[in-house]
Amino acid sequence: MSPTPCDVPPCDFQQGDAPIDLEMQRNSSLSESGATLHKEKPSVQWQDLAVKVVRNKEETVILQPTTGLLNAGDLLAIMGPSGSGKTTMLDALSGRTVPSKVSGEVLFNGRAIPSWQRRNILSYVAQEDSLLGVFSVAETLRFATRFYHGYTSKEIEALEADALALVGLESARNTRVGDIFFKGLSGGQKRRLSLAVELVKKPAVLILDEPTSGLDSASAYGVMLRLCELAKAGHAVACTIHQPSTEIWDLFDKLHLLSAGHTVYSGAASRARDYFAAAGHPCPQYANPADHFLALVNGDFPDRYDASLLQHFADSDERRTLLKKVAKAAQAGAAAPLGGADAPSGLRHLSTFVTLCHRFTLNNLRNPGIYWVRLVMYVGLCLMCGLMYLGLGDEKDYSSINSRTSLLFYIAAFLVFMSVAVLPFFMMERPTFTRERMNGAYAVGPWVLANMVCALPGLIVISLLSTACVVPLAGLHGFGLFFTALLCSLFAAEGFMCLVGALVPHYIIGIALGAGAYGMFMLCEGAFKVKDDIPPWFIWVHYLGFHTYSYRVFMWNEFHSIEAFDDGAPFRSGADLLDFYSLTDVKPARELAILVGFGLVFHAAFALVLQFVHKGRR
Repeated sequence: MSPTPCDVPPCDFQQGDAPIDLEMQRNSSLSESGATLHKEKPSVQWQDLAVKVVRNKEETVILQPTTGLLNAGDLLAIMGPSGSGKTTMLDALSGRTVPSKVSGEVLFNGRAIPSWQRRNILSYVAQEDSLLGVFSVAETLRFATRFYHGYTSKEIEALEADALALVGLESARNTRVGDIFFKGLSGGQKRRLSLAVELVKKPAVLILDEPTSGLDSASAYGVMLRLCELAKAGHAVACTIHQPSTEIWDLFDKLHLLSAGHTVYSGAASRARDYFAAAGHPCPQYANPADHFLALVNGDFPDRYDASLLQHFADSDERRTLLKKVAKAAQAGAAAPLGGADAPSGLRHLSTFVTLCHRFTLNNLRNPGIYWVRLVMYVGLCLMCGLMYLGLGDEKDYSSINSRTSLLFYIAAFLVFMSVAVLPFFMMERPTFTRERMNGAYAVGPWVLANMVCALPGLIVISLLSTACVVPLAGLHGFGLFFTALLCSLFAAEGFMCLVGALVPHYIIGIALGAGAYGMFMLCEGAFKVKDDIPPWFIWVHYLGFHTYSYRVFMWNEFHSIEAFDDGAPFRSGADLLDFYSLTDVKPARELAILVGFGLVFHAAFALVLQFVHKGRR
């Protein structure tokens, strides 16, 4: 007789990870949360759920209408060959599919709920890990706990410890996740950390896409054993899985088997053998049931494939029984809907903002690519400029005029241009934002505001050191105004690159797009061709490019106080030069305000793109 789910003994993940006592698991705050987080135990019902897409102008149904039930205490395995619709089904259940593609109903305790409430009670662990590499395992969990339970929550340490124990990462608690600069966790450890990050939320419903992907057999069994324990503690757990071992198969309560988008079986995993035996496909005595079932529904390899199984379930007593159970559960749940999932309060948003600021600050300090590499580039180039034009401020001949205007153009154009260097690192963080937003960690507003606020100290340091390297050495005028103009232009450039990063699918495209835009702005900012001579069909670029306003301030700051140039110079005074460059109407405060306005508008547009485009839906 096969062991019932969760009756099998615990298994260590790998050498070096401490074994976990199951009694401790049952009594942990994470395990207990499923029964206490909501007034009623969670139940998910879906009726005639289908997903269709348009390919080559033709409508294709990639998930045929399917009905099913996931109750608290259930560990549901969604299985099928590659391309059978497993992930599509998970996305539709969790609300990650564009609504226009979905038909049918998904009910939580018998009723449809708004997306914000669904995010509060449900967590989705995607197949791709999206973690910030500069943080340790413990820090990653700590920030996740603060997002879900408040910055000063007394539960933080207990939830962190429980999550580490549940996924077997206690020995790696101080190890960095790892990125392109630092070697960190292995792929399997990152997979388990991704699970732990959502466990600290204490979700009523936990949905996982391939939780055992990339794990060795012992770790895969350990992860599934913990998921089984969570289900028995009152959570509702569903996951897709490829080729589970016999030990893992024995943990499943329910099975939903798909083939080419069609449901081939949905019901108790323990009855699947009898069902397929009655259909003429008994499972060999010593075979893995999962392997046997997958072979029967894999149309890509027809050696054992049986297409009649698709229709067999549609006409079976099992399906009719399932429909009755779903209807009964939906009706019973509607009388006692989910509670405890309130809309986020103002205090919650403030706590989230503080947590985000804390994390952004640490990330900016620890990730060399965000500011440190840029700081070295800026200081190096400005130091080179200062030394190349050493003592330029004492000269007032023809050559000095040309040198000054060239230097100021270079500062206004190329220092801003180098802001494209931050784009790859923002693109690396975008999947983390999407995952956390979809799982209800925070809203777009606090994230964008914290990102903008925490970028300012780095920009101030870059601007101050850059100014200190070029202004004194070259003898330029107005240190304070030069610094302020450079800071405001970098603030606008930061917002522009954030907006570009939100609009493009890959950082290479973003760099090309940003470089092209900056090239246009430089061409029309008033250095190569003065404003009054720019053709009317390009004058809009002059006003749209924020390079224009920093260049105007730099030029005014340098030349407005020069009363006379040497004999033989093309201009008698700084005022004559400003008149030639169409800069007589410069008002520094106005130009700086416009630069700040550009930065704010870019960040606002960035927030709108994140809000309406990056919803985590497919």
